[in-house]
Amino acid sequence: MSSTRRRFAVVAAAALALAAPLAVKAADATTTPTALQAGPAAATSFTPAQVLAGVQANMTTANKVNSKPHINTQTRAKNVNVFQVTPGVFAYTSSMAIDTDGSDRDPDPDHQGQTTFQDSAGKALGAHHVPFYVLGDDCFDKKKPCPHFFYKEHNIKGRQFALIFFKGKVIGSIFGDTQTANDQTTSDNDSRELGEASVKAAQLLGIPSSGTTGGVDNGVTVVIFSGSSWVVNGTNSNLNANTQARVQEALDSLGASLGGTPPPPPPPGSTFEAETGTLSAGGTFDSNHLGFTGTGFANTANAVGAFVEIPVTAATAGTKTLSFRYSDGTTAARPATISVNGTSRGTLNFPTTANWDTWATASISVPLTAGTNTIRVTGTTAGGTGNIDSVTIS
Repeated sequence: MSSTRRRFAVVAAAALALAAPLAVKAADATTTPTALQAGPAAATSFTPAQVLAGVQANMTTANKVNSKPHINTQTRAKNVNVFQVTPGVFAYTSSMAIDTDGSDRDPDPDHQGQTTFQDSAGKALGAHHVPFYVLGDDCFDKKKPCPHFFYKEHNIKGRQFALIFFKGKVIGSIFGDTQTANDQTTSDNDSRELGEASVKAAQLLGIPSSGTTGGVDNGVTVVIFSGSSWVVNGTNSNLNANTQARVQEALDSLGASLGGTPPPPPPPGSTFEAETGTLSAGGTFDSNHLGFTGTGFANTANAVGAFVEIPVTAATAGTKTLSFRYSDGTTAARPATISVNGTSRGTLNFPTTANWDTWATASISVPLTAGTNTIRVTGTTAGGTGNIDSVTIS
C-alpha cells in the first residue's frame, strides 16, 4: 500500500472550488454529456484537447458522486471532488504526489516493497516501470454508499485503465496502489486522499518524480474507465506499453460518449501516418503532445542522420507533392533530406512552430512510382528532424 511520508511540495492555493454536497449517485446513473467541439479538419479521431474540454465541461455539481470532498494529497486541502462525466467514467482534478512502492530503486526511505495490486504474473507493480494511480483502500466513513468516492462501489478493480492529463499531455495509467484509512490529523496516508501516482506516471507527464521532493500541487486530471473491459493485463516489463496502446481508443470512446463528432478523415489513400513507418536508433513513436492525427507521431533521435521512414501508396506514377505535417517547438529550424525509394530528392526546410503542440505543413515535389513507395525524412542537424505526424500525397 502507499507509504506514509510527509510531502515537501510547497502548498499552493487550491485550484478547485468546492461544490455543494449532493447525494451519491449510482455508478450507472445517466448524465447529460456536453458535446465536444469538432477539431481541426486534419484530425481523424478525437484529440486529447477535445476530450479534456468535454470532460471538464461535465465536471459539474449535478454530476458529482461524492458528498464529502477528498483531501488533496500534496496540499492537504479538502477540495477534491469526483465526477461521473459520462456513464461508467469518473474524473477528478488534483495534485500528483509520487508513489514509489514496488520499485527496484527508490530515493524515499519510507518506501514499501509492495503495491496493493500486482501484474498478471502476481508480482508487485514497479513504480519506476508502470504508470499507476492511487485511490483510497476502503470507505473511511464506514457508510454505504460511501460519502467519499470508493472504487469498489463503481465497478473499478486493480489495473483499471485511466487517462491522465497534465499541461497539454495525456498518458494511459492503471489503478495500482491504495491509501489506507488513517484518522491522524497530520496523516498523509489517508483513504480520503486523492492525488498520488507512480514515478513512471510522473516521468511520462514531465512532473518531478522524486519520492520525497517531487510532484505537483494541482492541475492533474485523472479519468477512470470502469468495467472489466478496461482492466489492463501484462507484466512489469510490458504494462506501460500495453497501457499506452489504449490511449487513443480511450480518447475516441470518451469523445463519442460525450456527444462529440470527430472531423471527417482525409480522402482515402492520400494521408499516411508516420507511426506506420520505422525509425532509426534512438527514435520513438510518441503521443505526449496535443493535436496529432492517428495514434501518435514520429520523434527521431537528436542527431545528424536520424530518420523516419514512411511507406506510402500512389495510385499513379508521376510527380507528386508530399506535404509533411510536423511540429518543431525549439528555437531553430530542422531541415531534412527527403528520399524516395532510396534516392535523395533534395532538402526540405521545417521551420519552427509556436510549441510542440502546434502543427504546420512543409511540402516538396518528388517523383513517385505507382504502388508502394518509401519516403525517408533524414535530419541534417544535431537536432534530428522535427516531430513528424503524417505525410499527404497530392
